[in-house]
Amino acid sequence: MTGWQSASSIRVVGRWSVLRLTGELDIESVPVVEELLVRLLTLEKPVVVIDLREVTFFDCALLGVLCRTRAGVLAAGGRFAVLCTRPWALKIMRLADLLEAFGPVASLADLADLDALDSSPGRGSRA
Repeated sequence: MTGWQSASSIRVVGRWSVLRLTGELDIESVPVVEELLVRLLTLEKPVVVIDLREVTFFDCALLGVLCRTRAGVLAAGGRFAVLCTRPWALKIMRLADLLEAFGPVASLADLADLDALDSSPGRGSRA
């Protein structure tokens, strides 16, 4: 997983912290992904985007990490979003009954309207 590890990156876009993942993600990659996510969860009211657009494979281990991350972000009063355009990945999310919870979008531009939700009373996070 060394090649994968070096290809991942965290960047800040506006108020969003974006974790871009690439390549094949399986149970062996979970500790590295979790380590990266811990950095994002230490922020007050974290605003986290998981970018899966360059992922070529993932299994249920990654879905577990994403579910735990989403729960941590929302518990901290933050926001969580997933970027994903690959039909096979969307199908896996749907089969795992996570498509609605993750609410994947195609690009960061699609997240711009989510900022309006922050000021709407009674509205929660996108995911």
